[in-house]
Amino acid sequence: MDQLKNEIKSKVRIQYNECFEFARAIEYLCEQYGKALPEGVVIAETDQKVKEKLKTKVTKEMLKEISWLYKNLNISGIIEAYAVDYHTATVDEMLYAIEGSDDVVFSNYLGGIYISKFHARYYRDWSEVKHSVELMKNYIKECQVIDDSTRKNVVKCLEAPRETRKKVITLLRRFYREAYSKVKNNVERVLSEVQKRYMEQLFLTPTDFVNRYFRNEFRIQNGHWPYRMTIHLSLFDPLDLKRLSIHDYMSQEGYLVLGKEAIQWYNDENQSHIMCQFLKAISDENRLTILKQLSVKPSYGQELAKKLGLTPATVKHHLALLEDMKLITASKTEHKIYYSINRRVLEQGFEDVKTYLM
Repeated sequence: MDQLKNEIKSKVRIQYNECFEFARAIEYLCEQYGKALPEGVVIAETDQKVKEKLKTKVTKEMLKEISWLYKNLNISGIIEAYAVDYHTATVDEMLYAIEGSDDVVFSNYLGGIYISKFHARYYRDWSEVKHSVELMKNYIKECQVIDDSTRKNVVKCLEAPRETRKKVITLLRRFYREAYSKVKNNVERVLSEVQKRYMEQLFLTPTDFVNRYFRNEFRIQNGHWPYRMTIHLSLFDPLDLKRLSIHDYMSQEGYLVLGKEAIQWYNDENQSHIMCQFLKAISDENRLTILKQLSVKPSYGQELAKKLGLTPATVKHHLALLEDMKLITASKTEHKIYYSINRRVLEQGFEDVKTYLM
């Protein structure tokens, strides 16, 4: 057991990375000031003041432009990808990395992150086309996706990758200079204090730390923990644990974001409540049928009502409950809202129940 504890302590790093939190700040603004937090999680008044100050520094025009990049290009994902791949610690370094990359490299990030976000599927693998801007553009043109307007915008950006890259760099530099830099020192100060609490928890109870915060593929295996993880703590995303980089199964390394308030949420009492809510959500026959249908293909409300023989109002009620539990996701088109099963969250729910009980 001591060997396992030492193994975990030597392979987990907890730190602050300006690029990652810069991306979290953009998500916070573009998702209308963050996600709803569960009952029992209290945001410190000082943290709220930091968030309010950031909002006051962002003009409507700037927010509109950033929101367009966030919705269509997943700009926070591009920031994270460059930060991970180029090992950048500051926003300046990250922006210089984007500026120094050529059109093909930038287009690969832009198109690859779009494919990942919208789960577009096509007979060719992205790795076969990522060395040619024209091939990448045609790949995305031919993909079958629900949100066609976003796809068209991505294709348009790929038609002029250099101009798109300049627009991204100019806007991000402006956002950093006029808004984020005004709160950066406060963010760093708060997270440096939080880091001490997480480090103390890691060194006192390393196995509990892993079981409490890490997800399926990062669990302890046969008395060993083979991974090497770097955790970035976040103020703007206070609760979630989010994987930043595609997990490297060769080196078994990865980057994660862990919300600063997760330490007050991931305890036995709250986890018991989460398990009950999850089991309640999937214990209804109609909801199980809806999940089964959505596992086959995305569908909209009227379509589900017709197939299941239920009223639209009943289906709407069940969809709302499943969406609240994040077991499904919604994607708006011009005329309909399509729902898709969230396999990751569903699998995580079953895994958490198993871990909690066994």
